[in-house]
Amino acid sequence: MSCSSSTHSSTDTSHPAFPDLGWFWKFPLAWLAGTVLWLERRRQYGELLELDDRLLADIGVSRATVEEVRRSSLYLDAWRDSR
Repeated sequence: MSCSSSTHSSTDTSHPAFPDLGWFWKFPLAWLAGTVLWLERRRQYGELLELDDRLLADIGVSRATVEEVRRSSLYLDAWRDSR
């Protein structure tokens, strides 16, 4: 009886072909991070507006300045640049 040894090299990669998503999965994460950042900044501006004028003066800002920055394009630009 002959004994034959055969080595089976498994180089078969027969798995379903998935598309290369590469960067695609980053979109939902970027959107989520941007939304969280927007909510955090909104909360911070809300807290600043809750302070009385004396406390705002202590940190060197006025209520008008906080409201102006919140409505300005500078705020929107800073939000876009931070994403």
